[in-house]
Amino acid sequence: MIKKISFISVTVIQVLFVISAFALQFLSKKKMGVMRHFVYYNKKFETIYNIPFLINAASFLILIIIIIAAIVFFYFFKSKIYSNKYMMLFNISLIILGILFIIFLRMFSRESLLAYYYMTLIFFIVYISEFIKTSLYYLFIKKSKNIKK
Repeated sequence: MIKKISFISVTVIQVLFVISAFALQFLSKKKMGVMRHFVYYNKKFETIYNIPFLINAASFLILIIIIIAAIVFFYFFKSKIYSNKYMMLFNISLIILGILFIIFLRMFSRESLLAYYYMTLIFFIVYISEFIKTSLYYLFIKKSKNIKK
């Protein structure tokens, strides 16, 4: 029961994070103070950090997680004994979110979205929390059913 409530609360928090990312982008177009803030911090981030390297590293990390999620998905799909619809749902969501995040990283830039760096950070936090949620669920299944490799 506690696991279910915690997974639902994490999902609600993830949805709120995504809504806040789009709200930041909306406000960056409508409010001049928010626009100035993003312009200033975008320049500051570019001088302090190597942004292209960080974006490539994040893309690579997400690609590795997608591959791991696909392997686990096919493992659960092939073994009829340990077929679990929630685990398959978590893996599918992990794969789809990862693909969408990589598409976001590659299609948009700071020039097209003022809140690009903030949105990237928020989407990365959402994706990592989804990965942690999926991993914890896998460990709970493994512990409860004693899955042997």
